[in-house]
Amino acid sequence: MKTFLLLSLPLFFAGCISPHTSPEPKYYQLRKSEISERTEKDFSIPFLVIGPVDLNPYLDHPRFALRIGQHEIQYQEYQRWAEPLELNISSVLAANLRQYFQTTVISPIAPKLLLGKEQGRVMILINRMDVDSEGNAELEVQWAMLNRDGKENSIIHESLYKSIAQDTGMLARVEALNDCITAFSLDLAKGIENEL
Repeated sequence: MKTFLLLSLPLFFAGCISPHTSPEPKYYQLRKSEISERTEKDFSIPFLVIGPVDLNPYLDHPRFALRIGQHEIQYQEYQRWAEPLELNISSVLAANLRQYFQTTVISPIAPKLLLGKEQGRVMILINRMDVDSEGNAELEVQWAMLNRDGKENSIIHESLYKSIAQDTGMLARVEALNDCITAFSLDLAKGIENEL
């Protein structure tokens, strides 16, 4: 019996000190989309800033939020956003709007030289942005324009966008969310046209 125990000890300690290998985290990012340009070219757009983008607190997290049920969110340990989500959303929206309006005067942040000189600002609140286990993506968003004098327009827009992931993989889920952002970009562009 003693011999068995003595022979077993090295195996036991080897198991204790062997390095535990965890999966490497994967990082994801939303991206600008190929959206159609505005057909009428006579529209003059002022210098606009897209943001701030405020997130519902459950989204203010580097890990990907997977909706398990009506009242449950599961954060994915190894699936993460590559940058703060609010900054990524602001950058993508600004890029999509620049393409739509064919202009360079839409920015996710005000450059230091132009700080305070913007003629309009779009404030955005993301109430919901997640995918469920079956690949159903939803984006629920509110936005409003802030004029150059700092006064908010009386209209607060609210929209819900849905998309379905092509498969159950994480990349497909991110792409489904990206589709929702693209749809919001087009509605935002048309809303900006109406308010300017």
